[in-house]
Amino acid sequence: MNAALDDDLVKVWVAGWAACRGHETREEGRFATAPVAGSSTDWQYFALEPSDDEFSDLASRIAGSAGLLYVFTDRVPALHSKATSAGLHVAGTFQSLMTANMDGQDIEDPLSPDGFETTVTRGDGVHRVLVTHDGEEAARGSVAVIGDYAVFDRIITAPDFRRKGLGSYVMRALTAVAMEHDVENGLLLASPDGRALYGYLGWLELTEVMLLQGQEPAEADIIEKV
Repeated sequence: MNAALDDDLVKVWVAGWAACRGHETREEGRFATAPVAGSSTDWQYFALEPSDDEFSDLASRIAGSAGLLYVFTDRVPALHSKATSAGLHVAGTFQSLMTANMDGQDIEDPLSPDGFETTVTRGDGVHRVLVTHDGEEAARGSVAVIGDYAVFDRIITAPDFRRKGLGSYVMRALTAVAMEHDVENGLLLASPDGRALYGYLGWLELTEVMLLQGQEPAEADIIEKV
């Protein structure tokens, strides 16, 4: 059975995301938070379906700063309007929190595609896959094991190597490593480009995710493509 969406599940994803990226996390009320990379004063918050009062409070914490707010919601149009009214900026396109029953995933360690080399790094709860071609990075990804969940992060294919099946290959390689542990469900945050790939691999969308910024983005698309 796939995981059911609630505050605890969002915190599992945050814990895995933070482990993959080397962030510390803490809880403020029912929401998880983590420092913005490279900052000791700005924070990013992760909120599932915040009430109007909760949203206003979170918006006030990041307004005018480099802080971020990830909102897991099925009410994108309404919250988009609230974000604008609160002086926040919508960053990039909407992402999706997705889940999969790991029992239904391919757990065999795949062979490297022809012409590519694969390096698998097993860490203390965080494992990484790097695919190279003649020494050049072609694709990579990470997975963190949080209890009985495998949280996948930054499944990225370099522009010159896209449409060669490397995204699917990295997912299979990471899944094989994750299944060395007693994991039951998978979680990941997918970009619009990634949703089709993960859907093909059997993943299901739980909810949309809005990324809001306290300051206007320096670039139109700050979200890494999957």
